[in-house]
Amino acid sequence: MNTSVKRTRGFTLIELLVAMFLLAILGTAGFRMLTQINATRVAIEAQADRLGQLQRTFYWLAEDVTQIVNRPVRSSVDAPLPAFQVNVAGGSLFDLTRAGWVNPVGDAMPPRSDLQRVSWSLEEDALMRNYWYHLETLDEAPSRRRQMMDRVDDLRLRYLDIDGEWSDSWPPLSSQGLEDAPALPRAIEFVFELEDLGEIRRVFALPS
Repeated sequence: MNTSVKRTRGFTLIELLVAMFLLAILGTAGFRMLTQINATRVAIEAQADRLGQLQRTFYWLAEDVTQIVNRPVRSSVDAPLPAFQVNVAGGSLFDLTRAGWVNPVGDAMPPRSDLQRVSWSLEEDALMRNYWYHLETLDEAPSRRRQMMDRVDDLRLRYLDIDGEWSDSWPPLSSQGLEDAPALPRAIEFVFELEDLGEIRRVFALPS
């Protein structure tokens, strides 16, 4: 009587090792790809955040500078302050009086002026925009402070005078006296030295 034996063939040790080797290669490649995708996503988000800082900064600079008005104010100690003042003692880059400060809830809130006193300062590597709620300041400290941008190594300003000449100071050194100095320049150039982007220049014309 013939007896047939059915044999089941499995994987050999070499085949198992080859399969494990291929799986290890695919796993490593997949992990590296996932790591690269994540790093790219983080870099894109960082660049988008930085671009948002730049856009916000230039927007508010344009809003402030292009709406400067020749309206001197008085400080909390009743000292006269010019409409536009640079290199203010205490660390401010410049202070100004601007128009266009709308009050959308004027019916609900106490009435206030549509003029606003604004100050820009560089604190370590952070560019700050500050403003006072009252035009004639009741307190030396601003009402609101907002960081516009970080990683700012330096910020230099130049001023275009009525003769079309650029000056590093305001009022221009050529002015005979404060009474002869123009209240406002014709334009202001901002030169940013940024830690990651290098030098960026922006020029804003003042209202004529």
